[in-house]
Amino acid sequence: MTPARAPVEDPGGGTSHRDRLLAGLAEAIREHGYAPTTVAEIVARARTSRRTFYQHFADRDGCLIALFDLLAERLIQVVTEAATGERPYLERLDVTLAAYLDHVASDPALMRAMILELPAIGAAGVRRDRELTDRTARQVVRLVAEAAEHDATVVPLSLEGALVIVAGFRELVVFTLEHGREPRELHGTAVDLVRRLTVRDA
Repeated sequence: MTPARAPVEDPGGGTSHRDRLLAGLAEAIREHGYAPTTVAEIVARARTSRRTFYQHFADRDGCLIALFDLLAERLIQVVTEAATGERPYLERLDVTLAAYLDHVASDPALMRAMILELPAIGAAGVRRDRELTDRTARQVVRLVAEAAEHDATVVPLSLEGALVIVAGFRELVVFTLEHGREPRELHGTAVDLVRRLTVRDA
């Protein structure tokens, strides 16, 4: 199993005003969620001004979407890196799901907010959330198809099947976090589910 990644202390990864604003929003979400967070609080945490905030984002929701985009890219990178390699399919499956759960466990409050609070802001949030779900599902389809080319026991996965896995797994992660459980506890269940759907005679 891969080691846990460090928590996302600075989502922007730099010292620019935009990076600091994203980090300020992330801090606020970790502390009390997105709903009560104000532009004034984000600005105060970022040690900048409202004028600077509006130079980068149209409004508070725009800042949340930018944070989501950044975190989504990081998550996809984590999963892709873990899934890439010459190891047998089941070993890569094990490592990939472990990497995903390690990433969630490294910053559970922020990961939960990205799943639940982004769609709640309205059409733009729902659209971004669906785009990530679709993109992730297509990535799963591609990775399984590549494995099937080299392993006759691997069954290619349809996009619909991948969507069921991705959406269902996200709901399971949220359920686990809301009940105060450790996300890594899901590892065995997740591996077994995907194995049953993608390996012959599993």
